[in-house]
Amino acid sequence: MKLIKLKLGSFRNLKNLELVPGGKFNVFYGNNGQGKTNLLESIYLLATMKSFKQAKNAELIAFGAEFALVKGVVERDRVQREISLLLEKQGKKAKIDAKLATRVADFFGNLNVVLFTPEEISMVRGGPELRRRYLDRAVFTCDLSYLAAFHDYAKILKNRNALLKNNETFGIEVWTEQLVQAAMLVIERRQAYLGEMEKLLQLFYSEISGNDERVQIEYRLHGVDQKGYAEDPQGALFAALKSHAAEERRRGSTAIGPHRDDLYLGLNGRSTRHFASQGQQRCFVLALKMAEIEFIAKCFEAPPVLLLDDMTSELDRERNFNLMEFLKKREMQVFITTTSLENVPLEGMENNRTFRISEGKILN
Repeated sequence: MKLIKLKLGSFRNLKNLELVPGGKFNVFYGNNGQGKTNLLESIYLLATMKSFKQAKNAELIAFGAEFALVKGVVERDRVQREISLLLEKQGKKAKIDAKLATRVADFFGNLNVVLFTPEEISMVRGGPELRRRYLDRAVFTCDLSYLAAFHDYAKILKNRNALLKNNETFGIEVWTEQLVQAAMLVIERRQAYLGEMEKLLQLFYSEISGNDERVQIEYRLHGVDQKGYAEDPQGALFAALKSHAAEERRRGSTAIGPHRDDLYLGLNGRSTRHFASQGQQRCFVLALKMAEIEFIAKCFEAPPVLLLDDMTSELDRERNFNLMEFLKKREMQVFITTTSLENVPLEGMENNRTFRISEGKILN
């Protein structure tokens, strides 16, 4: 899976840009604030229809323009397709080979990407919502039906919360039953994905870090007995909701479910959030991304495109070298941003291209 060509019109500060990347390593370099990260964002948008900066459509459109265009030619299984997004303040219009994509599922999967930015480290340091967001995005990449299951759960949750907020009891049992059924589907998909990640995570952490530290990733149910859930998922959820009924009435919202669950990230039996160094935390997240790449490659029989934003600021010299050695062995396309080419060890890399970015333009 590769990006063959990228064309941007009025996208942030990249007003009129065309890019023909190399098939392996592509490095965008230049001073900060010139548009390097915006280039990565456009590629991510072309794959996911979302900005990794959580930006609204209006923020993606260049000042003074009515709309922005992100268009790419992608190759998968030796077949090339043109995919494009027209960004307007009111919404997005997606096309595949110049035909309007009427279903979201038709658009996804043409270009798969895995992203690593300095902000990704906040997944370790921050609150549970950041880890849930990562997990949901990762599960959806390989399982498009997960989006429907997640939206069904969110819809039921919203209706149940409305009753709790208004202190209404009539009908709450019906919504509770639906919530439990929908929750089990979401949890099942999340746990299945993490089961695939566990061994891969250990392998890649060791390869990137260069040591034999033991890593862990576990799904933690909020307010639900873990052992009880393993034996009887439905019974455990009903029991937890019943025990939190008074709290729910007081708060006016549902206290139990996938919207409150978390990921435990561990290193040598201790929480990475509280006991790992910054270097270890960065290495953990990067290893998690590498495991994600391997899993996606297995799902689609083709590796995704890797986007590394300012990677060199997040890893020390040894880990940076280990990462690049790891990437050399993979048949995948990589896009890297950096302030200087000196930060990226390109020696021995075949099929690489460098692009100097200045004021929203490619200078070479």
